[in-house]
Amino acid sequence: MIAGKAIRSTAFIIGSIIVGILIGLYCQSQHISAKPLGEVGKLYIDLIKAVAAPLLFFAILDAIVSSEVQWKSARRFLGVIAINTTIAATIGITMANVFQPGKHLDLGAKVPDTGLLSQAKGHTVDLVGFIHNLLPTSLVEPFSSNNILAVAFLAVLIGCALRSFKNLNEPWVTDWERVIHGGYKISEKIITWLVMLTPIAVLAVVAKSVGDNGFTHLTGLIPYVGYVILGLCIQAFIVYPAWIILTKRVTLKDFFKAAAEPVMNAFGINSSLASLPLTLKALDSLGISKESSRMGACIGTNLNNDGILLYEAFGVMIVAQGLGLHLTIGTQISVALLCVLTALGIAGVPEAGLISLAVILGTLGFTPEILPILLTVDWIIARMRSVTNVLADMTTSIVIDPKPLELT
Repeated sequence: MIAGKAIRSTAFIIGSIIVGILIGLYCQSQHISAKPLGEVGKLYIDLIKAVAAPLLFFAILDAIVSSEVQWKSARRFLGVIAINTTIAATIGITMANVFQPGKHLDLGAKVPDTGLLSQAKGHTVDLVGFIHNLLPTSLVEPFSSNNILAVAFLAVLIGCALRSFKNLNEPWVTDWERVIHGGYKISEKIITWLVMLTPIAVLAVVAKSVGDNGFTHLTGLIPYVGYVILGLCIQAFIVYPAWIILTKRVTLKDFFKAAAEPVMNAFGINSSLASLPLTLKALDSLGISKESSRMGACIGTNLNNDGILLYEAFGVMIVAQGLGLHLTIGTQISVALLCVLTALGIAGVPEAGLISLAVILGTLGFTPEILPILLTVDWIIARMRSVTNVLADMTTSIVIDPKPLELT
């Protein structure tokens, strides 16, 4: 059933691309403007951005209030995540700087005149400006202005306050937990419905791109796809195996043998969260304790999102390159921090990387018409993001496990 769903989803996307190309070629041959079709892609992104902020807010709150973690285990867990997160962001930004695939893109959009990238001359971001965007002026303002930094800050602040009351066994906190979890599930369901419209958005965007620019955009995206997948492969098949070798808890052969089923499932259905039962089963076969697997995989599914983070950092860089912008090291670090905050809560939903990238680009001040161009190839990259996230969850669970392994 899962395999059939994966095949249907892929078939719909590929079919949409083919039909979009045909419509674009027809518009071009008949000298018909395909610009109205581009509005469909913009509308799709706008709808996702509208739900993304509440989703992030409730997801972070839900994770803080509902997670039961021992501090000793949490320190090791957070330490591993911090290292992997730093490596993922570094790989994404470094590859974008070295190979500069964004120079092959002609995005045809104006440079940011609002958001973080407009706060200083030369489009640089200083620490004061970053902190200024982090602190909300009211409880409503972050949501009305779609200020994702302030939304995340509010979620952490309120979550920690509720957590402190929960530790005091206040009975009313249970009611708030239900409201928070309900808000998260409702936001997640709405996003899921919107993601079902992806083939329509892809069709419209491809038709508009081909109709107005021929195959310029599509061919320009080939280096972007190749390099971002290369970066994800480095993270998945070099960084994580290095952890396995250093910890000496399991051989690489056993690790990849156990990982094969959840990895193939994540690749097929494009979701590391939906593959979680198979990930836990694989960790059980490696003899990992339940405490470590639940922390590394279950809690990690919202925190350990190296695939999404690497993709976000890389995506922002190539968009800047496509617009001819030069981002300083300070700006790039600020972008990396923004990527981390955004990836924290959105990881559990379909097309999480695309949703979080939409929020980041909006926060930075980029115009909405940029992201639909990347949408045409995101279905390819998204599957590799899911594979990377599954391997990240498994690796973290193994590294933090204090018990010797007894393979079953």
